[in-house]
Amino acid sequence: MRMALRESLICSVRGDLKHFLVLTRHFYLRLFHNDVVSFGDQMQEKVIGAQAFLAVLCGHVSNVMLFRYALLEDQGTSWVEKCYVTTFFMLLIGFIAVFEWDVIFPDTRDYANLIPLPVKIRTLFLAKFASLFLFVSLFAVAINAIAVFTHAFYLVKWQSKSLSYGLSFMGAHLVANFAAVFFFFFFNVLVIGLLMNILGVRLFRRLSVYIRSAFLAAYIFFLGMYVTGTTLFVPSFDSFLELKARNADFLFLFPPMWFTGLYETLLGNSDAFFRPFVPLAVLSLVATVGLFYVTMGLGYQRYLKHMAASRASRPYFKGLRSRFRAAFDAVFLPHPVQRAVFYFIEQTLRQSMFHKVRLASFLAVALGLILVLVLPHPEALSQGARPSQSLLAAPLILSFFLLIGIRGVSQIPSVYEANWIFRLTEGRAKHHYFSSLRKVILFRGLIPLFFLLGIFYTYIWDPVTALYHCTYGCAVSIVLMEVLFLKQRKIPFTCSYLPGQERIQLFWLAYILAFLGYVFILTDVEAALLRRPAAFPYFFGAVLILLTGIRVYLHLFLYKKTRILYEEAPAAVMLSLQPYE
Repeated sequence: MRMALRESLICSVRGDLKHFLVLTRHFYLRLFHNDVVSFGDQMQEKVIGAQAFLAVLCGHVSNVMLFRYALLEDQGTSWVEKCYVTTFFMLLIGFIAVFEWDVIFPDTRDYANLIPLPVKIRTLFLAKFASLFLFVSLFAVAINAIAVFTHAFYLVKWQSKSLSYGLSFMGAHLVANFAAVFFFFFFNVLVIGLLMNILGVRLFRRLSVYIRSAFLAAYIFFLGMYVTGTTLFVPSFDSFLELKARNADFLFLFPPMWFTGLYETLLGNSDAFFRPFVPLAVLSLVATVGLFYVTMGLGYQRYLKHMAASRASRPYFKGLRSRFRAAFDAVFLPHPVQRAVFYFIEQTLRQSMFHKVRLASFLAVALGLILVLVLPHPEALSQGARPSQSLLAAPLILSFFLLIGIRGVSQIPSVYEANWIFRLTEGRAKHHYFSSLRKVILFRGLIPLFFLLGIFYTYIWDPVTALYHCTYGCAVSIVLMEVLFLKQRKIPFTCSYLPGQERIQLFWLAYILAFLGYVFILTDVEAALLRRPAAFPYFFGAVLILLTGIRVYLHLFLYKKTRILYEEAPAAVMLSLQPYE
């Protein structure tokens, strides 16, 4: 019904307005199809679930911060808690902006499809801006859906019991926090646009995965610091009253404070301290939105030049790489099927932006968590320091997310039709197909990772401790790899995929507990081994026996009765206790 009404509305208009409506809808739906998570299947349910989660989360944070005012009267200090909550809202929307950045700006596909059409560039830009406005509004509503009532419940009664004041209070809350959310979303988008225009399209595309991962890790770090109450780079919120008394410059440089000042001014707070923040809030919002529009226009010109003059990249050190590859193949990939599958997986991970970005997002989460553990204790990073729990856990966190990420992305096909070559050439020795993925993970993932970590740990610890630590982490990671891919029946990136099989929405608590158990239990085991280094050979011997047992089981039992799975069987939509008539 709603779809028919929308389609009839679009068909009833003509000219630029119709172009604007169609493009706005197109760009808006594209925002839910990014390179990390595809909402193509059950998009409506997933969006509603995400909105509900944000509403409950932000409502809970507001409740925790304002609960003191259930019994204690607000003596004009609640602005500190409001600033705390606003900061949380801005960090969330900043994370969402970075998460979505690959579809925020029109890309090469958009321009290739839209430029030949009789659509004005102004209409295209306005439609893109309108789609972003709707997108941010959707999240702003979710973020404030419960929080606005929480603020009103705890704070309104100390000022007035009239209904009109309560409604005006809620209106001030929505205006200030909507402005904060819009400002920080477009601020992040503006940074992305500036980087795109400064670096150029070609260089930006090469570096975008690393830049995006760095931004994601930073936001996870700041959110972690925020939740744990750790302050490294900014003063604690507990000191804001003192900073206000001193009229400290920091408060005027802290963006959430601008919108907190707007909040208090809209509520009629007579304190002159808050008035200078109002023009800062308004000007920052207008400036970021306006500059975003300009950067989008500059990006359009850059994309046209990039499309007109694209060049193929030349491989560097071609001869040396060929000789190294020949030696590597002779030693580790003696069978031609292993070589074919190995390099197919490797090239897909290297060239597919979708899989590369998705895997990088897993690693960004790991890096953010490691920063939360390590940076509050900088003494652990000093040269000659004793091994700390946080540094012992860091490689396990990285390898865990690396393996989980590869397991997730390998299920998603790159070009599904490509699996016909494997169907036609499939042989009886199935272990050649399945072992190739493990070798890619080992030689292109785990070994380079722990080699780089070994250099870092050798610098802060002694070489022997660093060697034990990295060898232990690599051995544990190999065991985890074997467990995760024990019943792998697919050739990565070629077989059909049914989204939602992990059922994260149902088993998220179990996944979190498994991750925490893996990291903390194995970290304690390593700490005990480091206190008695003579026990390391026994541990490595036990790991070797376990891996040998797994390989024997795979070759003698599993692979003999396992067939390669090319097509996922869809789950039954409905189960009936009665037979059909």
